[in-house]
Amino acid sequence: MAARLPYLEREHVSAETQALYDGLQQSRGRVLNIWKLMAHHARSLSAFLAWYPKLAEGPLDLKLRQLAYVKVSQLNHCWYCTTHNTSLGHKVGVSAEKFSALPDYTKSPLFTSVERMVIRYAEEMTRKVQVEAGLVASLREALGTEALTQLTLTICAANFTNRFNEALGTELER
Repeated sequence: MAARLPYLEREHVSAETQALYDGLQQSRGRVLNIWKLMAHHARSLSAFLAWYPKLAEGPLDLKLRQLAYVKVSQLNHCWYCTTHNTSLGHKVGVSAEKFSALPDYTKSPLFTSVERMVIRYAEEMTRKVQVEAGLVASLREALGTEALTQLTLTICAANFTNRFNEALGTELER
């Protein structure tokens, strides 16, 4: 699928957005296509870029974060987010085998009981929105309240980015 809006390159954005692009280029080595599409509503882009990185800060193990993000992205058929977040997951130590086993996580011996709960939580939040109270209580006991909140926000963000990218046809960067 081709992008349904043009990617806004640096020369086609305001000076304020150019500064954001410059910061992204400097810190990450590139400006991702998702951001080039968000730049059509620049006020949202700057707020998103201020908030989104905070989701990786806190007590939640980044491996759990990436397992949840990729599971959500798989469920939503968002190839863009699946690809980017699988890559991030590899960088924090999630094996390719675990990502490949996500569709059958309930049966795979690769996952710990906490990982299974995290993946189930991501699945329930994405498919049903309402989550079993017992699952929340178990996750709260296993992770603590701050990490559970961080996980919940991460799953919300994954659903947000998935829907944004799928609606607008965001393509992987070349």
